[in-house]
Amino acid sequence: MAEALLVGRQVLLIFLYVLIGIFCVKKKIITSEAGKQFSNFIVTVVMVSVVIKSYIRPMEKQHLLGIVLAIGLAALFHILAIIASSLFIKEREDIRYRIERMGVVYSNCGFMGIPLIYAAVGDIGIFYAVAYISIFNIVLWSHGVMTLSGEKKINIKSAIINPALIAFTIGFIIYCTQIPVPNMIVEVLGSIADMNTPLAMIVTGVFLSNIDFKSTFANKRIYYVTALRLILLPMIMLTIIKLLGVLSWMPGADEVVMTSILGCACPAAASITLFPAKYNMDGEYGAQIIAVSTLLSVITIPVFNLITNLWL
Repeated sequence: MAEALLVGRQVLLIFLYVLIGIFCVKKKIITSEAGKQFSNFIVTVVMVSVVIKSYIRPMEKQHLLGIVLAIGLAALFHILAIIASSLFIKEREDIRYRIERMGVVYSNCGFMGIPLIYAAVGDIGIFYAVAYISIFNIVLWSHGVMTLSGEKKINIKSAIINPALIAFTIGFIIYCTQIPVPNMIVEVLGSIADMNTPLAMIVTGVFLSNIDFKSTFANKRIYYVTALRLILLPMIMLTIIKLLGVLSWMPGADEVVMTSILGCACPAAASITLFPAKYNMDGEYGAQIIAVSTLLSVITIPVFNLITNLWL
């Protein structure tokens, strides 16, 4: 219960960062255009620092096995999420169904997930979360791009060559070879990595600032998508982990499992508003899904943290 309350407190802090972003736009401290620039900075600099910094640590066999398990669980979750999005959100003339499918499949496992995982699991949780985020990015830049663009072929280049996956490769090489990294570099990476959650969620608030909250919270379709993202998919994942007996597979499996559950229990990813805008689609609709799912995750994430601890 104490851990669930700690996670709940972290969710509330994250929500406050979002409100700060909204406030800054309303008071014209930050513009929406600046929000896009900050978003690029977060993806290419801040998240890269988070990833690399997490792998500058002594190598342990148990943790290597944990990475493999984290990658496997992340791949399983995204496969299940893609299947569920196709089953529960049917194609229709209104192409916003593509954004809805994105909202179901892709969680805010990086910007929002990392502080929650750290609160629940500690530093080793970030280590495993980075593996989860790497799978997220591969799927996002392949399936996600196909979903929005309507293309039938995967762009292998965009799926493999993206900042998060490149950073994971660099970090993993550092971890496996134990290449010494100068303390000053480690300190710089750590300082930049600390910006991740506050800056990312403030920028999320910037994107949410222009939506009509009255119509957003009156849209029943958004609640349907949110229920799939916050309740159905994490519950399916938790049930499969229980049935497979994953906790008995290796020492420390509980840490990997909690990392995976919190990663897939997060609200809709910021990508569902950034990517649609790139393809001249309704990015505001994605922002509406983010707004509702982020607000309701204040309740659902601590609940899943508690259920995971009690059930497994």
